[in-house]
Amino acid sequence: MELSASQAAKKVGKSIPTITRAIKKGNLAAKPRDGGGWIIDAAELFRVWPAVSNETDATPTMLRSETPVETSALEREVELLREMLDETKADRDSWKEQAQKITALIEDQSARKKGFWARLVGA
Repeated sequence: MELSASQAAKKVGKSIPTITRAIKKGNLAAKPRDGGGWIIDAAELFRVWPAVSNETDATPTMLRSETPVETSALEREVELLREMLDETKADRDSWKEQAQKITALIEDQSARKKGFWARLVGA
């Protein structure tokens, strides 16, 4: 059975841009159609992606051209990056607190030395 890119996208629950990207990258074999578009053999399509269980699952809502699998992977990556950012902020706050303590100690030592020298000179 021969399919257009649109039909192929519906059969495997992918977007048309995902199908055409796979063709252009050489991951999915297809023949150019006269007047534009592609002719994709169903066996070749299902070699690359499994068929969706029924037609109502076909071509899910897209965010730009990502498929739900690509979107969920991106969402997980964003979640991990946010966790890393939170850890970095916690580290920064810890270092900032330590720097403030060290600065206070240095200022205290400096004040003690000034007091010592003032007493020594004044004596």
